[in-house]
Amino acid sequence: MSLAAPKVTIIGAGMSGPLLAIFLARRGFEVDVWERRGDLRREDVEAGKSIKLTLAERGLHALRALGLEEEVKAKCCIPLRGRAVHAGNGPVAFIPYGKDDSEVIYSFSRTDLNRVLLDRAEACPNIRIHFHQRLLEIDRETASALLRDDRTGEERRVEADFLVGADGAFSTVRQQMQRGERADFRQDFLPWGYKELSILAAPDGTHQMEKHALHIWPCGDHMLFALPNMDGSFNGVCTLPFEGEHGFDSIHNDEDVLALFRTYFGDALPFMPNLLTEFASRRVSEFLTTRTSRWHHKGKVVLVGDAVHTVVPFYGQGMNAAFEDCFLLDQCIDRHPAGAWKAVFTEYQSLRKHHTDVLADLSVSNFHELRDTVRQPIVAARKKTSIFLNRLLGQRSLPLYTMVSHSNLPYADCVERARRQDLIARFLGLDLVVGVVALTVRVRAALARRRSRKQREARAAQRAAQPQPAARPDQAGS
Repeated sequence: MSLAAPKVTIIGAGMSGPLLAIFLARRGFEVDVWERRGDLRREDVEAGKSIKLTLAERGLHALRALGLEEEVKAKCCIPLRGRAVHAGNGPVAFIPYGKDDSEVIYSFSRTDLNRVLLDRAEACPNIRIHFHQRLLEIDRETASALLRDDRTGEERRVEADFLVGADGAFSTVRQQMQRGERADFRQDFLPWGYKELSILAAPDGTHQMEKHALHIWPCGDHMLFALPNMDGSFNGVCTLPFEGEHGFDSIHNDEDVLALFRTYFGDALPFMPNLLTEFASRRVSEFLTTRTSRWHHKGKVVLVGDAVHTVVPFYGQGMNAAFEDCFLLDQCIDRHPAGAWKAVFTEYQSLRKHHTDVLADLSVSNFHELRDTVRQPIVAARKKTSIFLNRLLGQRSLPLYTMVSHSNLPYADCVERARRQDLIARFLGLDLVVGVVALTVRVRAALARRRSRKQREARAAQRAAQPQPAARPDQAGS
């Protein structure tokens, strides 16, 4: 095969597959993308995971390199300025993501962004996208693949200079590439699952809660969170343990569902008229983390995105990390002679693996913060103090969240820099500042709860004082 125009097979037309195809096509490569499902732009396609995603600087950086950033923002995205933390039926606290509106993330639909990427990929003359094509096997020594058309049953073998596995967390490419090899592979499941539920738009199509926020109802071992959609609705995600007092296994009927939501997520309930139907009909999904030691094979096969580093969604970085894979793999190609694919893939893994392993830990850690400690004043105090120091000191004091979400600094470097900053802060006695802020937050929260309680009591007293309608004669004494 000619090195002047390398041929590439990409398995998977989800997020990272089309994006990488565009990067490679820009270099003149001939790219074929093969997808098991139908074309979601023209068919009703089972979406798989449909959890709303967030787009941050790393993902935007990759889109920017291809001239796609502004189109994606305009067509798919709602900016989020912070977290709206709900107390069930009480006050809502807002915790900003950064020091100003330049530090936002974007809520978007997986399907909407996938459409944009497929359209752009299909517009490239050297990219061909094939749907309803099920991967049966790969030959990792020759980068060939055997595929079957699920509509006709026809099988075909395709060959390329190299093959890319962009086929998700349960990647067939990864499984076959690593078969018989000394490859460490690990998948971890959280003991929590989730169901996706709808929070509807108002009759006029507007959002019934703050549009520019990630909404969270943290309750210790269970939580609800919601991200806004372009149509005025929210995508709600009810996260419960599989077992236990608040577990999925403790919910047996509609009354159990209503009791859970009335007790813990009461202010969302009026906007969820389809709750019972959706809760009964939608399956429980899992939160999965994937790590593996082999990302490529002999310059013939390489993995990107969820196929090689699945993370739970609680830092909002899974898709951003996948897009960063595509950008950095493209950069590695630029630094090596034509056709030196083994060197390219080796550098790519060395640049990425340690950092995506760190991201996996960060994502699980942030889950525990979101479901529980985000309610604690000390957490809000730390965030407020870190944002204040960032405003005061600029780049000399960056919160960990800012580095992860609003920069392209490698993940492990973000964690190390945050650790050094914490050491310096403790040396300077800033823990005392955090304590004072925490006390202030606690007092304000207590006052807000007291006001809310008094308002409820006043409304109840007002209703009780209203004259009752007189009973009809035929009802007297009944």
